[in-house]
Amino acid sequence: MNEPKGTVLVVDDEEMALYVEVLMLERIGYNTLQATNSKEACQLYRDEKDHIDLVVLDMILPDENGAATYKVLKRINPDIKVLVSTGYGTDENVQQILNDRQNGLIQKPFKFKQFTSKVETILSVN
Repeated sequence: MNEPKGTVLVVDDEEMALYVEVLMLERIGYNTLQATNSKEACQLYRDEKDHIDLVVLDMILPDENGAATYKVLKRINPDIKVLVSTGYGTDENVQQILNDRQNGLIQKPFKFKQFTSKVETILSVN
């Protein structure tokens, strides 16, 4: 068994999307943590921040939007890396997250190669 490449926290309230993203990440060698809402994501990140290399963040969550979640995560770790995952276009909330150069955006639905390439690109930025 190979050493994991790192750990990714996947935040999505849509069960199928969460399942598919986790499956893709595990296929290319990442450990994953999962959250289905903002509160859960923030708590998990607080507990595991030293082990989480990337957060895949859906913009529409049942309790908070992705932008509000991002602000909390960014306070916990100013160097956080995030891949915004959205089925909608880019609005000002998404743009604010993308202003931090280490972050990226992927539009749903996406293909395996597109998703994994974005993950690898963000993680390669120092």
